[in-house]
Amino acid sequence: MDTKYESILASKPFKFVVGPKKKQFMMHEAAITRLSKTLDKLLNGGMKESKEHCVCWEDIDEKTFLRFGEWAYTGDYKPEEPEILLDASQIAIFQKDAKNATPSEPEPVVNCLATFNSTAAPPFFHCEQNVTSTATITCKTCRSGFLTYRCRPSYCGTYQFYACHKCRGNSMQKRQAMIEKFNNSSTYAPPTTPFTPRKNMESCEDYSGVFLSHARLYVLADKYDIKELRDLCAHKIWVTLKEFTLYPERMGDLVGLVRYSFQNTVENDKLRTLLKDFCACIIEDLCKGEGFQDLIYEAPEFACGLIIEMSMRLE
Repeated sequence: MDTKYESILASKPFKFVVGPKKKQFMMHEAAITRLSKTLDKLLNGGMKESKEHCVCWEDIDEKTFLRFGEWAYTGDYKPEEPEILLDASQIAIFQKDAKNATPSEPEPVVNCLATFNSTAAPPFFHCEQNVTSTATITCKTCRSGFLTYRCRPSYCGTYQFYACHKCRGNSMQKRQAMIEKFNNSSTYAPPTTPFTPRKNMESCEDYSGVFLSHARLYVLADKYDIKELRDLCAHKIWVTLKEFTLYPERMGDLVGLVRYSFQNTVENDKLRTLLKDFCACIIEDLCKGEGFQDLIYEAPEFACGLIIEMSMRLE
């Protein structure tokens, strides 16, 4: 028998009172104290908690605690599943008989960082209508004519590009280099087994809960200096972001992740750096998303870090 598990199962039970509803959970003392010096001191340091064999974690939600317990015993944890959001028209279609159902139009192709190609023009979305037409305009840099897409004039008439491909080339190459650096970073290597995330295949898949399940566990690990768990959470967030399809409707999921992370971490935190680097790679998509402007006002540290990263892509 593994002596580690033998010592865990032979240790005393310790009570955790979790969340605003104060739900009680029991864990073996040795399963907790081995995780970090901070937790060992909490449980064995002679304070009130160690004397009463009870810790109150009202600021930690129940699901996060369960993931913490799962990792403490097994060395891994499962994130939240995505929520499927359907509007009224989609629900109506699903409720029809297959015989009478109207097939939905295929969604436009949208890339993730793992498949980003700097030579291909990104899909153009505007005014939430996705109604575009082609137009020939004059490049603002070299004054030559070139073909680009534009939002239908009856909406706003915004052009996809204001410079020709040649003049955009250097900027696109810098973006590609930034993305490759993010994708190949060794900073977020797995502390144990590499994680393979579930990929989002449709814009109706809400990943807010998925991202926050990792981030909340990261914050708990950071608070109690559990390095291995903190590194695992950062790794899982990193690989999930690389594979996350950047649907315009899902930019709010990323905004929520950034907002929570910057509200619950400190300057120069590893998760802050990860998110700042990622957002710099996708700023063209993110700045058009719901909640981005509010995020800039609410998290000035994020805005400052993002500007510094974006300066690397300037001419």
